[in-house]
Amino acid sequence: MARLVLLLLGLALCASVGHAQNDPKPKPTVFPASPFDAQADAEYLHEALNNNKSAIEPILSRRSLKQRLQIAEKYKSSYGKNLENDVAKYAQNCLFCSSFGHMSELLFSPLPVQYSHHLSKAMVGPGTTESVLTEILCGSKNNMIRNITQAYAERYDGKNLLADLEDETSSDLKSLLALLMRANRSETYQVNAQDVNDDVLALFNNTDINWCEDSSRLNEVLALRSFPHVRRVFHELSRKTGKTITDIVDEQFYFGNKKGFVACVRVMQEPQEYFADVLNDAIKGLGTNDDALIRVTLTRSEIDLETISEKYEQKYGDSVIDGIKVRV
Repeated sequence: MARLVLLLLGLALCASVGHAQNDPKPKPTVFPASPFDAQADAEYLHEALNNNKSAIEPILSRRSLKQRLQIAEKYKSSYGKNLENDVAKYAQNCLFCSSFGHMSELLFSPLPVQYSHHLSKAMVGPGTTESVLTEILCGSKNNMIRNITQAYAERYDGKNLLADLEDETSSDLKSLLALLMRANRSETYQVNAQDVNDDVLALFNNTDINWCEDSSRLNEVLALRSFPHVRRVFHELSRKTGKTITDIVDEQFYFGNKKGFVACVRVMQEPQEYFADVLNDAIKGLGTNDDALIRVTLTRSEIDLETISEKYEQKYGDSVIDGIKVRV
């Protein structure tokens, strides 16, 4: 497990120093390597994987996903083998962790394929992890949702993602996911104050909120409005009620629906803090949730993983890297 941790959070350790500390923009940890030579990297990895004379982490944790895909292509053309398979075998020989097999595949998979894997994983078995479903779909843009749908069908023998989601969820959450799967969200950056006011009044007009009885307007806001618009609606609802949007949702829904809606509003309003909490949940208690660690680290490394790590340290008083090392 220790080597798995180093590879996972090598993605965090190699954070760029190019950002100012007061930069308000989300900060990734992985950037395209420059200079970059896919053939040279393929040759290095082939030597490392076959002779164990050098580590694979310096390459895999310091290349963007696009570059890792290019390396895999060169590896295949040069040696006639799949790089992800050789990485998985290397991991097994080194006794890293049983989860490394999945991670080695996802390291060399486009994001839509990664997300399709995590969605399927959330629906496998006797229970459904509703929070993962909404985390991915509420936080994705229209084109990504379309690509995820296609990747899911290709990966799982033509299975229909919407049909599987509907089979695994119920009532309000099922309706929300169906709207999200239409991929019709407004993607404008302009926010119309009157439109925001209309949504706020429809959701709360100085009366009790009853979203648990009728969530149709809430679902429309969450699935069809632009992200800036949704955040403005959240702000106004909080101002009117004196409660955070998370608290309101937490009061309105029950069981799996609650977890799904809470994850949805949080990933839309405060994604970095949300994912910091996901990482904390993954490492507290007995054992670790390797699936959650892999999901957050790989999918967020080129988006905002450094900012997530900063949020984690602010909230929990320790670095996420140290938090995970304690568990191994």
